[in-house]
Amino acid sequence: MTNLFATLAQILANTPFWVWLILLFLIWRGLGSTVPRDAGLTRLLLMPGVLLCLTLWSVLSSGLSTAILAGLMLGVLAGIAAGLALEHRNPAINLGNGRIRLPGEWTTLFVILVVFATRYIRIVAGIMAPALAASAPFLVVMGAFSAFNTAMLVTRTVLRLRVMLAPAPLAA
Repeated sequence: MTNLFATLAQILANTPFWVWLILLFLIWRGLGSTVPRDAGLTRLLLMPGVLLCLTLWSVLSSGLSTAILAGLMLGVLAGIAAGLALEHRNPAINLGNGRIRLPGEWTTLFVILVVFATRYIRIVAGIMAPALAASAPFLVVMGAFSAFNTAMLVTRTVLRLRVMLAPAPLAA
């Protein structure tokens, strides 16, 4: 157990400082989603767009093995289902004039942290245990996690975009 803590301490100590700054920024952005807020097109598309690009870059840099593709397929299907369920339960409201009101929720913060952790684990595994990082089970799990979170956010964004682009409600 002492060896495990020593290894974890070594990993954390050797993580570049800028990584922790990114994590703090992501936590700040995620906490912003816990309160109701109004959003325009840019705010709506920014985070899912960044995560989609990050996932695509991560997948393409790993190569398109059968294991990664299997993980991606599982993750995308589960992510779409989760996105549909979450948005149905807590939908955005069209405010008109190209703006929507997004409800406060903790899912976005959780997803951001999982995406960060997934990338962090992949990088650490690639450095410390290259054989593990190249193994099919590891690639399936990493692909599934990445695809799940990205597909869930993209699905929610598409549904919110539909609300935003729908005819504005009439004022009472």
